[in-house]
Amino acid sequence: MKQYKLYLFDLDGTLIDSDQMIIETFRELYAEFKPGFYPEDDYIKQFSGPQITETLRKEFPDLDQKKMMEEYRNRSRKYYDKYVHLYPGALEVIEKLYKNGIPFAVITNKHRYATKYTYELLNLERFNIFSECADDVVHLKPAPDGIYAAMEHFGITNKDDVIYIGDCYTDYLSAKNAGVNFGYINWSPRPITGEIKIDVNIEDYSRFAEEINV
Repeated sequence: MKQYKLYLFDLDGTLIDSDQMIIETFRELYAEFKPGFYPEDDYIKQFSGPQITETLRKEFPDLDQKKMMEEYRNRSRKYYDKYVHLYPGALEVIEKLYKNGIPFAVITNKHRYATKYTYELLNLERFNIFSECADDVVHLKPAPDGIYAAMEHFGITNKDDVIYIGDCYTDYLSAKNAGVNFGYINWSPRPITGEIKIDVNIEDYSRFAEEINV
């Protein structure tokens, strides 16, 4: 595998598995605000990627969006601690990059308060991860703003030295719009199809960690 000078990661669906949390939360929201609507789990799993405000607007277009955001936050809290966890081997990748001083960062459409809580919950704050969140950029993914900000932060100018790792089409477009390499978590329930170019297929994080040479 080509070695990179900067490893960038999406958060939900890439480093952490938050799918069940999202499913349980939206089941509650549908029961109260869209009774009779009971989509398959795979439908709800597609909500991991776009910003939550965009998804709420799409799913509940006739309701007050500020209220729906409050409802989502209040209802998701009890499922967050129960269901959100790191994917197997993800910690190995983070630890190897951190211990060897290889720059890495998280680029996410998640708000900073939720990103910070995720790091605290999963004991990731010790790595002092540079993160570009929804609050930090003018344009969210798939715009390249977050990727460019991370490159500037670490002083990386050659786009060939950068890989952005994600789990959905939004992440793929983010990498391509930024002109950097794209790594795909190929166990994702959000398949990427069509005429695309995946630079690195990641089948297993532990193996991926071994392939990162120092």
